[in-house]
Amino acid sequence: MTRLLLTAAALCAMAVLAPADEKKPAPAVTDLANDKADKIGTEGGKPTRPKVITSEDELKTAIPDDDTHKRVAKLVDFKEQTLLVFAWQGSGGDKLDFVVLESFPEQIRFTVTPGKTFDLRQHVHLYAVRKNVKWSVK
Repeated sequence: MTRLLLTAAALCAMAVLAPADEKKPAPAVTDLANDKADKIGTEGGKPTRPKVITSEDELKTAIPDDDTHKRVAKLVDFKEQTLLVFAWQGSGGDKLDFVVLESFPEQIRFTVTPGKTFDLRQHVHLYAVRKNVKWSVK
């Protein structure tokens, strides 16, 4: 019981003494949820070649729809993050997954798994990736 109280007191003291203005880095990758009303073109896109957007101006060019552009711009801090836009047409069973490999800075490996159905669907995935993170697509 004494150990528990001493541990709790030590944790409280550490919380009080920690600098409050220290900013936590952004996560290595953030999956930005798509809104059904988003208008992002998929024509000519490939799942292995995302659009890399590093500024607000590039975002306006890549996503010309005003409402979609404004919604996405609120979610990405271009000073610290890069936006990856995966947009393509393919099988309804196509999947895009990612894993974060443990290292610093982190490495992100995106993996595309082709679907087995012959229906044609639009796929759009948005990811905000911290600028110092390396990423690849397979």
